[in-house]
Amino acid sequence: MSVRVIIETASKAEAELIADELPGKVRAESWRGFGVIRLGAKSKQETNELMEAVARSFHEHSLKWARVRYDDEERVFKSNGHRGA
Repeated sequence: MSVRVIIETASKAEAELIADELPGKVRAESWRGFGVIRLGAKSKQETNELMEAVARSFHEHSLKWARVRYDDEERVFKSNGHRGA
């Protein structure tokens, strides 16, 4: 079962930070000023691993926001406005 995964961020630069942490060759693109990563997952387990990688990267790089859409699901990561110095 193949799952289409779309990751959106505030900018292409932020999408590139996430893309660097994902397995395989993943390319960040710019679409209407937002950063977008499109990829496929082969299983529920692989989808979960992608979600964990996005969460790690989001927190590690203190990104503004990121949205991950797959199947009929969506998960949004948002900054609370408190960035570390």
